[in-house]
Amino acid sequence: MNKKRYVLKNRMRFFGFLFFVFLITFIAVYTASVSGYTEPVYQTLTVKSGDTLWSIAQQHKDDDCDIREYIYNVKKINNMDSSTLIADTSILIPSEE
Repeated sequence: MNKKRYVLKNRMRFFGFLFFVFLITFIAVYTASVSGYTEPVYQTLTVKSGDTLWSIAQQHKDDDCDIREYIYNVKKINNMDSSTLIADTSILIPSEE
């Protein structure tokens, strides 16, 4: 049984073609992974006297979101070390949009 043997006639063209195929594949995979990303949207909230992070989270969080996770995210967004709020200051909270 004779097997047909393939011989490269132009190595540069072959490796150029392989590079092109890998480049197109990389671009397609990268585009597919990035297409679902959306920038987070925040709204500014002015803290009133007597407000706590817990009360703000109860009013503004989604029903399917854990309140502790929401408070953690608010503290992270606003670079807060403690849960103490000062009246008449503004904080950013995640928006549902």
